[in-house]
Order: sequence, then structure tokens, then C-alpha cells
Amino acid sequence: MKQVKLMNLTLKNFKGIKKFDLGAQGVDIQVFGDNATGKTSLFDSFVWLLFNKDSNNRADFAIKTLVSGKEINNLEHEVEAVFRIDGSPLTLRKVYAEKWTRRRGAPVSEFSGHVTNYFIDGVPSKKGEYQDKVDSIVKEDVFKLLTSPTFFNENLKWQDRRATLLEVCGDVEEVDVLAFNSALKDLPTILKGRTIEDHRKVIAARRAEINKELDKIPVRIDEINNSLPEVNIDVPSIVREITAIEKELDENATQINNIKNGSAITGKQNELRQVEMDLEAIKRDLESESVDKGYQVQAKIQEEQSNISILKRQKEDIDHRIKMNKEEVAFLDERLVKLREEWNTYDALTFTHESECVCPTCNQSLPETEVTAVRERALAAFNLKKSEELGRINGNGKAIADQKVDLLENIKKQSINTDAIQSEIDKKEKAVSKLSTELDALRSAVKDARQDPKYQSKLQELARLNEEIQSLKENAQESVAGVEKEVASLRTNRTELNAQIAQQAQVVASEKRIAELEEQQKELATEFEKLEGELFLTEEFIRSKVELLTEKINSKFKYARFNLFKTNINGGIEEICETTFDGVPYSSGLNNAARINVGIDIINTLTEHFGIRAPIFVDNAEAVTTLIDTDSQLISLVVSEKDKQLRIEKQADDMKEAI
Repeated sequence: MKQVKLMNLTLKNFKGIKKFDLGAQGVDIQVFGDNATGKTSLFDSFVWLLFNKDSNNRADFAIKTLVSGKEINNLEHEVEAVFRIDGSPLTLRKVYAEKWTRRRGAPVSEFSGHVTNYFIDGVPSKKGEYQDKVDSIVKEDVFKLLTSPTFFNENLKWQDRRATLLEVCGDVEEVDVLAFNSALKDLPTILKGRTIEDHRKVIAARRAEINKELDKIPVRIDEINNSLPEVNIDVPSIVREITAIEKELDENATQINNIKNGSAITGKQNELRQVEMDLEAIKRDLESESVDKGYQVQAKIQEEQSNISILKRQKEDIDHRIKMNKEEVAFLDERLVKLREEWNTYDALTFTHESECVCPTCNQSLPETEVTAVRERALAAFNLKKSEELGRINGNGKAIADQKVDLLENIKKQSINTDAIQSEIDKKEKAVSKLSTELDALRSAVKDARQDPKYQSKLQELARLNEEIQSLKENAQESVAGVEKEVASLRTNRTELNAQIAQQAQVVASEKRIAELEEQQKELATEFEKLEGELFLTEEFIRSKVELLTEKINSKFKYARFNLFKTNINGGIEEICETTFDGVPYSSGLNNAARINVGIDIINTLTEHFGIRAPIFVDNAEAVTTLIDTDSQLISLVVSEKDKQLRIEKQADDMKEAI
């Protein structure tokens, strides 16, 4: 068990406290003071020193001293604590100060922000080193749990309180719950590897889907019934009528074809197709030579453009490497500047030596030779250390300079490569431009077939044949018109009959769909009942787990008790984490004294779990007649109207004595 004792806490200009020493000496103490005398500020300073927050876990609280509501400038706000950790001393100090800067040419300095300085055992430290030292003692979240009786119940979310309890006491395993309640024997088979919560989510989602479907099915059935026609259709009779109509249509179509396809028309149509083929042949012959050459030039253009894309990607890769090398050179320059500053710092160091010239035992002056010898040895050691540091810095600087030279040489070589690639790109782009000009010329050279005399002659022949065919067709038009009028009437009648058949098919399909929906309704109702049974088993599991888990957790505490679940109006179980004492909830009805003692009881258990005992700050301790036993150091903050300034009493051997 790690023991952390607070020996002393010193405040300077912190939240209105000009100077105060809390001489705890590692024992229980009481701090008396009227309201607004700074009792809570002691706890705030303690937490701020370690974690940069106040006792209410706020990082943005006011530290600086105020007069008439305004901050006093040019003050350093300081907190220092002396600890004894497992018997070893440790001093931590933090100083918060204003930063004033005078700009060039300005008559006075201007406020430019704040700075925080850190010290470990009196030695200036960086923020990271300071925080690492604090973390080595105890982590922030654990420390706050162990030092404030109210932190667990008032600053943690209920989910975090619950997680902390489960970490301390351990959760109840599923096998233990199943063994506890034999009614749950079928639950593992139902879960199929899921957790209880996951399966409850599956049940809830499926129940919601089923309810939606069950609500929709009656509406769908009503819609289908409302859309059904009231007439009864004789489908076989209608099919026979349609068959007779289609036979008449086939006969009429044959009659029309015979009229239209006379022998004269057929011969002229054959001549027409031959002329059309002759026109296509003339066009192909005129255009083929220039088109073939155009395809060849187009292929060359595509090849060159592909090569240009490859070269551009190569150039982009080299440009990226050059950029990365330049960034590395800039970084090396920054390191060289820092090394020069470090060299100047060490070079400017001068030797100083102070030594006692009088013997501490007999008060007689020491011989000059001894004093000189000590000084010379110190000077030699100083010079050796200084020389070694300067040599180290020079060595690092040379290595970085060499690295920079290599990078610059690489940048130069890469720049030559990228110039060469760009030259090749320019060359190929010129070639593409030349080929594009050649392609345009070839396209312009393609002959227009419509201007060729042979083509014009064939077009005239095509027009003549079309006129002759049209003349032959007009003579047969009157005969065809009568037959087509009869065909139109037959088709209208057939469409009406098919619509009646489709209407009857819709009735059959609708009746089938209604039967399917009714069957689906039965299946969903059965599934819903099955899910209700599974849900009951999961709730029974949770109730059993509640009983086991609550008993397990409460057994770890002497006074505090915890409600980890509540039953909702609908019978469902909801996870919570409410601390109680004698049945009274912490958040409603529990008096201040009980809250403090319950908090200390929780700290006692958490102390054993985390293996660290830290000082406990008890604010408003005047509300408690008797604090419960604890092995941790207690710092009680007591409201005392008569004490207009803070007064400390410490507890030793069951006696209080004024400090």
C-alpha cells in the first residue's frame, strides 16, 4: 500500500490568500474559519498544484487575487506542497505569473499573457516532467476519487460510478446467474452467442417490426377488398371470342399483303435496294484512303500522349522528393540555429567558486594552499565539463552540416533530372501538335461523296424508282382502306375482351394475396408471442443478476449501499447507479453529514483496491458530529463564525492542539 502524506501546503497570492502555511505534518488536522476566509481555496490550491483544476474539477476557475472585482497585476500566484511518499520526501511547487512584454519603440511594457513555472524538489522543471512526476505518484482520476468524499457521487457520471464499482468488485458472470436461477436453463440456446443486452436489442427491433407489419396488414386487406370488381366474368367464353377475332385478323392481313405486294411493285423494290447498295459502295471508295491514313496518325497521337503522361508522373515524383529534401534542409537549419544558441550559452559560462575558509570545528582559518587546491580542482572540472559540452555541440553541428550538404547535392541532381524530363515532355508535346495538324489536313482531304457525278446519278435513279413505286401503291390504296377499317374494329373489340380477362386475373391474384396476408398475420402473432417469452427470460436474467451483483458490491462497503438497477413502469429493467445510506438516496434527502461519511466509506474501499492511501479533504466538516474511521490522513475544513482568519488544529494521540 503506497502511503501519501501531506506535510505542508503553502499558498501565496492564491484566490485572495496572500500567504498561508498549512502545517499538516502528515497527521489529521482541522482548519477553522468563517465563510469566505479561504477554506475551500486550500483544497482548490491542492488540486490545482497537481492537476491544474479546482476541487470541483473545473479548469477555468479564477486563481488571481481580486480587489473590488479587478485583478491585481504583477503578482506571482504560488502553491507549494511537501509530501512524504512511503517515507520519502517530495516537494512540488507551481507558480502562475503574468507575462509583460515591451515592444520595440514602446515606452512601457504590455500584458501579453500568462506563464506557469514548475518545480520538483526546488529544481525548475518542464511541464511534461512535472506531470510525469505527479502521474508517478497516482493518476488524476484515481487521486480525485481518493481525496474528496464528494467526488465519486457528485462529479462522476452514473455510468462512470457504475464502471468504477464493477472494476473494484467485479461483475457477475453469466454462468453464475444461470446457476442461481434454474428457470433460465433455456436462455443460452436462445441467445446463440449474443450478450443479454444485444439480444434484448434484437428482440426490441424485431418486436417493433412485427407491430408495424401487424398494423399494416388489415389496412392492406381492406384496400384489396375495396378494389375488387363486383361483376362475375365468364373467362372461357371471352377466350373463345378472342380466338375467333384473331383468326379474322390473320385473314385480313393476308388479304392486305396480297394487294400491296403486286409483281410490278416487287420488281421496282428490288431495283431500289440495288441502287442503295451502289450508293454505299461509291461512298466507301471515295473515303477509304484518307480515313485509313487518319487512323494511323490518330494512333501515333495517342501513343505520344500516353508517353507524355508517364513523363509527367515521373517529374511529379521527382518534384515531390525535391520538396521533401528542402523541408528536411529547413529542419536541419533550425537545428543548427539551436546548436549555435546552445554553444553560445556554454561558451558564455564563467567559473565561480565559493568555499569556506574557516574550519567548521575549531573556527580557525584554513591554510591558503588547501583553499587554492580546492579552487583549482573545481576550475579544472569546470573547464573539462565546458570543453566536453562545446565539443559535443560542435560534433553534432558538423554531422548536421554534412547531412545538409548531402541533401543539397541530392536536390541539385534531382533538379537536373526534372529539367531533362521537362525537355522531353516539351519535345513530345510539339510532336503531338504536329501530328494533330496533319490529322486535320487528312480530315479536310476526305472527299464529299455527294459532289461526285456517279453518286449524283445514282441519287437521281433512286428518286425515280421511289416515284414509280408510290404510283403503283396509290392504285391499290382504295382496296386496302376498306380492309384496314374492318381490322381496326376487330382490334378494338379484342382489346376490350383482354381487359375483361385481365380484370378477372386481378381478382384471383387479389384473393390469393389476401390469403397470404392472413397467413402472414398468424405467423407474426406466433413470432411475437415467442419474442415475448424470450424477453421475459432476459428480464428474469437481469433481475437475478441485479440481486447477485448488488449483494456482491454492497458487501465491499461498510455504510454505503448502491442501487444499480430500477424497474420502469412498463416492467423493464434500467441500469442506474445511485448511492444510498440507510435506504436514503444520495441525490435526494441525504443530509450533508451522511454524504461525507458515505464518501469516506467509499474512499476506504477504493483505497484498498487501488493500493494507495492519500490525504482526504473534507469540506463543510462542521456538519459531521463524528467522522467514520479511516486510515487516510484527514484534512477537515470547518466553518467557524468566530474565526475570521484561518486557524489550524492537528490531531495527535487522540488530542487536539492549536498550531
